[in-house]
Amino acid sequence: MKKWCLFEPYFQSAQVLCIREDFSHVSFQAFWQDVAQQSVEIKKLHHSVWALWEKNSYDFLVLLFAALQAGKDVLLPPHRIRDLEKELAEQDIYFLSRQNLVTTQDELVELKFDETFFNQAKLYFYTSGSTGQPKRIPRTLKQLLNEVKGLNDSFELPSQVTAISTVSHQHIYGLLFKLLWPLASGRSFYEVQVAFPEDVIALQKKLSECGIQNYFIASPALLKRWTSDLKLQNCAKIYSSGGKLDAGIRPFLNVSIAEIFGSSETGGIAYRYQDNDVWTPFANVEIQAQTHNELAVKANHAFTEDWILTGDQVDLVVPNNLKSSFKLLGRLDRLVKLEEKRISLDAIEQKLMALPFIEQCHVLVLEQDGRQRLASIVVLNLLGRTALHQKGKAKFVAELKATLIHQLETIAIPKQWRFIAKLPKNAQSKLNKHYMKSLFNSLTLPVVLEKNVIENGHEYQLEFIPELECFKGHFSQKPIYPGVGQIAFIQHFSKENWADLQWCNGYEQLKFQDLIQPFMQVNLSLKRLDHKVSFELKTEDKILASGRLLFAVQSI
Repeated sequence: MKKWCLFEPYFQSAQVLCIREDFSHVSFQAFWQDVAQQSVEIKKLHHSVWALWEKNSYDFLVLLFAALQAGKDVLLPPHRIRDLEKELAEQDIYFLSRQNLVTTQDELVELKFDETFFNQAKLYFYTSGSTGQPKRIPRTLKQLLNEVKGLNDSFELPSQVTAISTVSHQHIYGLLFKLLWPLASGRSFYEVQVAFPEDVIALQKKLSECGIQNYFIASPALLKRWTSDLKLQNCAKIYSSGGKLDAGIRPFLNVSIAEIFGSSETGGIAYRYQDNDVWTPFANVEIQAQTHNELAVKANHAFTEDWILTGDQVDLVVPNNLKSSFKLLGRLDRLVKLEEKRISLDAIEQKLMALPFIEQCHVLVLEQDGRQRLASIVVLNLLGRTALHQKGKAKFVAELKATLIHQLETIAIPKQWRFIAKLPKNAQSKLNKHYMKSLFNSLTLPVVLEKNVIENGHEYQLEFIPELECFKGHFSQKPIYPGVGQIAFIQHFSKENWADLQWCNGYEQLKFQDLIQPFMQVNLSLKRLDHKVSFELKTEDKILASGRLLFAVQSI
């Protein structure tokens, strides 16, 4: 064993590593024995690269280390949907699952954690795909453990504390903070990913009653929904990453928030505790400002040992005898050239945000008929939504443009507009820019504002914007979304989530109880039992439609 192997002190430990949903415990010793058993079986599998998507954090961690011990490369996609399964299968890559044990205790091999293993054990993460198709980023296990050591050197946490998370372990942030950090430091984690603020409080109460302190791994999207009446209990620290934390959120929480800045390529770069603080690099991170004040990062946990340009413009702050910190000034890739003029998308957004009706917005560039045009996705406040409904989109947009003509050059005023209830974000809580671009295509599906995993299924928050194709031709004075269109998008989302579902060949107990009209926000829940998917479409106060769809299922 190499002394820098962070796992070594806990191989035979009876300390708790995982707290199950029923509050039973799994020790470090039992975990590593589980890894050893699975590793022997996975080594027998033919393929050298496997995709890993596992809802349960404990099973995920077992399979991850078992596969790496078996000499397999592991791909960590952010989701498991039908199209991705097909795409990976074409590359001869399949999803890994727990193996049936046929190995006897005598056949178990000793787990290897020498320097060669740590350098060769390779994982692939996906970038967010915010500017196009996601790409795979290779990281070795040694790089990830270097990052864990950087976390230990930068943050103080009690020696015995349990990680609870609303962030998926499929993302590098969740994997590091929820699983690898406890595994390498003798701490523990709660196996289930928590969904809502109220669930966090309820879980913290149960842990506190057992005398267990916790730290909370969150996303900016979840923290934005926090209210001051929700008081965190026995919580040592909150961590937030995956996107910018909106200003003004911190006062709603009674525990300090460490906001993390980083990327899949670089890993964690820096952190801060207040909205206006400069960013402090992690203990093992070097920074520079290069051409155009672009932030460059060098770290022993990044995917390469070379300097990495981040695309972020910064202002370095160098206190006396201290390590450089920095202020973020914006993204360099948000400077675009239209008709030979350099335009800042950030500056346009600031002008839009200054208008009285606009709460949030995102400006992007569309390629149409060989020309580039600006488009804007806008979230209106209550006054703005009221004005939009009363005046209609054409008149409302004309009035916005008339105001902007005095503040922006004509070329910098967006030509196309979409008004939605919230800016869509991806699984890592970052703006889903690729998806937002698709909202300017022909729209056959309602806008997905949010998606969550629930027991036996999935839950969507949908918005039915007026531009949807199904509204066309269904009553010009009072458009409604037809039932056949509802069945179509329910089939689409079902097959997207469960790859073995093929075609819908029947229905049961279909009920259409109320109308879906433009601008409505609707919750869709999907639950599966065998070949049947039950659905319910509802608003806050009423059920709009429900029933079951019967699918043909791919035999395996």
